[in-house]
Amino acid sequence: MKHSKDPFEAAIEEEQDESPPESPGGGGDDEDDVSVRRQPKKFKSSAAVAEAKNKDEDEEEEEENMETELTKYPTTADPAKMAKMQVILSQFTEDQMSRYESFRRSAFQKGNMRKLLQGVTGSQKISMPVIIVNCGIAKMFVGELVETARVVMGERKETGPIRPCHIRESYRRLKLEGKVPKRSVPRLFR
Repeated sequence: MKHSKDPFEAAIEEEQDESPPESPGGGGDDEDDVSVRRQPKKFKSSAAVAEAKNKDEDEEEEEENMETELTKYPTTADPAKMAKMQVILSQFTEDQMSRYESFRRSAFQKGNMRKLLQGVTGSQKISMPVIIVNCGIAKMFVGELVETARVVMGERKETGPIRPCHIRESYRRLKLEGKVPKRSVPRLFR
């Protein structure tokens, strides 16, 4: 009876047959030949290490990009919600539509948000989902602030761009409504 080889064993034997085993002392009698053979091996190993590091960094970057790219795709919303949105958008004035488009295009830079969160938390490693969520929260807060500032301008019968006095009044109103988070730690300096 003939003994059959395991497919993995056969593959290992094929690899060994194709490339001769590298011995530390070299196989030839010529000393120059040995040094030539060893030099590319050292170069390959350092290049392989550098390539592995670059590959790991590329994989992390691709992972972060994938997470951010996933947020770009619209979620499957129900048709009733989409119809409501279309009705609301059709009732916008030209000025409101311009502001809405600007709001949709705007975003906080993730690098700046990462630096801010690192300063607040003291941690050097902030995950991408945490950064994305904080960017979204900050964008919503600024949207509320601007919207309330527009209401303030309407009450005062003023037109034109939002001024700092409108922002301050808007912030004061949002604070009274409880939409501004309270400090958990008292301020050290005033």
